[in-house]
Amino acid sequence: MRRGTFVAWAAALGVTLAAQAPTAAELLTAADRHRHPWSAFQVEIGLKVSRDEQRWRVHTRENGDARVDGLSDKEKGRSVLVLGDDMWLLLPNTKRPVRVSPQQRLLGPASGGDIARTRFQEDYSAEVAGEEAMDGEPCHRLELKARRPAVAFQKATLWVAKAGRRPVKAEFRMASGKLARTVRFREGGTVQGRPVLRSMEVEASGGKVELRFEKWSPEPPEPSMFKLPE
Repeated sequence: MRRGTFVAWAAALGVTLAAQAPTAAELLTAADRHRHPWSAFQVEIGLKVSRDEQRWRVHTRENGDARVDGLSDKEKGRSVLVLGDDMWLLLPNTKRPVRVSPQQRLLGPASGGDIARTRFQEDYSAEVAGEEAMDGEPCHRLELKARRPAVAFQKATLWVAKAGRRPVKAEFRMASGKLARTVRFREGGTVQGRPVLRSMEVEASGGKVELRFEKWSPEPPEPSMFKLPE
């Protein structure tokens, strides 16, 4: 092969490989689809720590706002309302909503933000930092920086599987760089042809909680569900 021909072939191959490599934005979008398979939907989430369990129903609308309603005996009548970066706790027999942090814990290290809202692309900008095996699976590794000061964790690392582009693991850090929590995305599945998350595990401060996702359904919620009581 002549030198000129080889250089042209190598350049063409490089262009092809570059075109095939996913961008950070594409990987974030793909990872988000497993938690947000439709623009609006509902899902039931079970939390379990040892013998303690909770069940919640989450309604999410197109702009990312979410309402979380308690289903288990101790949680019935309790709701969490997420409006933009603000989170409110609605308690039975109480007219006034209580403003809380998205990191307000529900069970173990699991917070209201964990079950109500995790949208990587909206909350973070990202750079592809390379490829790395995680839990035995070839992954793209992304370094994330928060887009807004209101985002609870200002830095994160996300591993996205090369096959299927599903999230595998995320490490969330404080602005100082200190590790705050680790999330492992365990099981996946499909509902109506869309990839969905079935299970994930949250670990922080020595505690660990399992989240199970069931009854996914593309049902837009009623707008009245997102009005704060006056």
